[in-house]
Amino acid sequence: MKLFAKVFGMLLLSVFVWRAVPLAYEAKMAATERHEIDDEFKWNTAALFATDEAWEKELTALTAETAVLKDHEGTLAKSSDALADYLELRDKLLQRVEILGIYASLRSDEDTRVAKYKDMDTRAGKLRTKFAELTAWEDPELAAIPADKLRAFLKQNERLASYEFSIENSIRLRKYTLSPREEELLAMSSTALGAPADIAGMLRNADFKWPSIEDEDGNLVQLTSGRFEKFRRSKEARVRRDAYNAALGAYGEVSNTLAAALAGAVEGYVFRARARGYESSLHASLARNNIPESVYRNLIQAVGDNIAPVHRYVALRKKALGLHQMHYVDLYPSIAANPPGGTPYAEGRKMVLDAVEVLGEEYVNDLNAGLDAGWVDVYENAGKRSGAYSHGTKGTMPYILMNYGDNINGVFTLAHEVGHSMHSLRTSEHQEYVNCDYSTFVAEVASTGIEALLQFRLDRESEGAGRDEQIYLLDRFIQDMMGTMIRQTMFAEFEVGIHEMAERGETLTPEAMGEFYSGLVSKYYGPAMIVAPETAYTWARIPHFFYNFYVFQYATSYAASFAIAEKIDKGEPGAVDAFLDLLNEGGSDYPIEQMKRAGVDMTTPAPIEAAMQMMGDAVARLEKLLEAS
Repeated sequence: MKLFAKVFGMLLLSVFVWRAVPLAYEAKMAATERHEIDDEFKWNTAALFATDEAWEKELTALTAETAVLKDHEGTLAKSSDALADYLELRDKLLQRVEILGIYASLRSDEDTRVAKYKDMDTRAGKLRTKFAELTAWEDPELAAIPADKLRAFLKQNERLASYEFSIENSIRLRKYTLSPREEELLAMSSTALGAPADIAGMLRNADFKWPSIEDEDGNLVQLTSGRFEKFRRSKEARVRRDAYNAALGAYGEVSNTLAAALAGAVEGYVFRARARGYESSLHASLARNNIPESVYRNLIQAVGDNIAPVHRYVALRKKALGLHQMHYVDLYPSIAANPPGGTPYAEGRKMVLDAVEVLGEEYVNDLNAGLDAGWVDVYENAGKRSGAYSHGTKGTMPYILMNYGDNINGVFTLAHEVGHSMHSLRTSEHQEYVNCDYSTFVAEVASTGIEALLQFRLDRESEGAGRDEQIYLLDRFIQDMMGTMIRQTMFAEFEVGIHEMAERGETLTPEAMGEFYSGLVSKYYGPAMIVAPETAYTWARIPHFFYNFYVFQYATSYAASFAIAEKIDKGEPGAVDAFLDLLNEGGSDYPIEQMKRAGVDMTTPAPIEAAMQMMGDAVARLEKLLEAS
């Protein structure tokens, strides 16, 4: 059973450093401190624990109470009641352990510089590891019970009804289950095996200062996560390239450390896969959710076979921006001559609520009430974790971390995380705890689907607008496809490539990974783009490579969600209900089967090909608009 899941958003960004900031500018350029932000823009962690002291009391209680789990070892085969007693107790305690961890994680992410909450997060992690050790005997013991006997237990006892899928999945995976002692050793190693990702995360989020660059007016400005997003979209090539080169230069300086951390993480996944007898680390990652490896390979193949619209777009963008050379960072600024102004959070929230009206009154009301109740931590502050995510479990509100930048990209990020949170909310309402841990494969459909509905609504509204606004929105849409379908597929090819390098015994040096990454940039973005030397360090700023074949699901889910959202947008009978049913199902079935019921078969390349065709159509529309402007 996968114990914990934190679903990250599409735009999870890294923290950058270039050089120390001159003292004369420190006060002027410092990022906003958390106490300077109004409470209405902060999430409501008091709903989890009213005080840190209450959290400490729960930690002490759980440390004692979880010890009883070991007492159930050797009892699962005795009777259906014995099995039900253990599973119910396990989940009751696990839910409390998870809530304890969520609180510590949220408080730590508010300001990663605060040692107290980092320590709480670490102690919560140790309790999770201890919980895994105390239950390490469970899978081997279940694997030793004949499948027919387990199925008989399911028929005999109504208390086991919600565990049917979990038990059937354990039967399917029992050939990869080790002995009780071996399982215990693997559980004990989880903290150590997770250390490379923790080290890389602290390096990005806590230990470095951002570089300083001159903005469009010549003022020296310290970059932050939000400011970096702003500057790499600057209309001035000098500004966006200064920001990009400073960041990538910083990663070049620490690439040996980050390469060692990434190599350690990859080796950890390879070790665990081999220990259990999987064919590869990719196989191990996909097997738990019963996703065929062909789904991963089909994505890379189908995007590669239909890459022509991407190359056309890169060349079109170079011409529209009037560039002598097209660099990677030049993918980000709008090509509209007069793009619309900023989008404050209140306006962005309304845009998202308007976009989901098509899903019905209940969905809208639940979302609106949740936003009022303190789901979202809205704005960036000094030390705050970068990017965006949704995090919660049954019995908690779904918390959303944002670094909202008062722009349309912030609105789409909000839409994405709202989709995750509403998925969590509806799953919690319709499923028992054991089935609330839905797969990322489906989770990204729930989130990107809301982005798609927002895109369709804005696209319709732009039809009566001026040409500049139409160009802006269409270009933003293509950029979104570039970031999700193309970039994430490129990431997926890089990720499987470095895992296969490790499996062959090759060393993952900064040079080897940089050369591989630069070659992929050339392949995916075409001959119009200059692959600058700094591009070789891009892998170093992507935290997703530590998440064990996570990123491919952004691309597959993007294709699936737009197919589903298009049916909803067109008013196809049953489309809304099929989408809401998908959200309600949680983790009660394999994601491929859930997607089929929602109307998309991801075992074929057809959804990917359709998405690439949609991109080709959008590029053609943009070409016509630019020719007429």
